[in-house]
Order: sequence, then C-alpha cells, then structure tokens
Amino acid sequence: MGKRYLTQPQLRERYGGVSDMTIWRWIRAGRIPEPALFANRKYFAEDELDEADRRAKTEYRRAQAEPSKHVPPQLKRAPGDS
Repeated sequence: MGKRYLTQPQLRERYGGVSDMTIWRWIRAGRIPEPALFANRKYFAEDELDEADRRAKTEYRRAQAEPSKHVPPQLKRAPGDS
C-alpha cells in the first residue's frame, strides 16, 4: 500500500473544520508538517500528520502533569506575609 495524502479540504475536515488560516498558522508554528506540492496543489502526508498528532498529544500530557508556572497576582505572597 502506498503513502496516503490528504488535500487541504480533507485536512480541515480531519481537524474538525478548522480554517485555512489555522492550518497555515499550524504549519508556521511546526504543529503540522509542510505539505508536498504536486501539480501546484498542496497534499499532506497522512503518516506525517499522525506522527505530529502523537507528538502534540505527548507534549500536552507532559504539560498537564507539570505544576503551573504561572501564579495569579492575587495568590502571590509579599515578602514578610504569613
């Protein structure tokens, strides 16, 4: 079986109807791999998308397991407060 590719409309559907702008932002941020160009059309390799999804899921779970690095100002204690 050969490598499977998705068109941009299929990619939008895969991710719940996201916009073309969201796809562009995800590519720019490295969230999903850049598409291959065949005859001036963009095609996304399904196996590369699956790997990007696994990587994002792992990063999300790691971030959820770590304590928050941000403390809201109302919860910060001033030096000398008890």
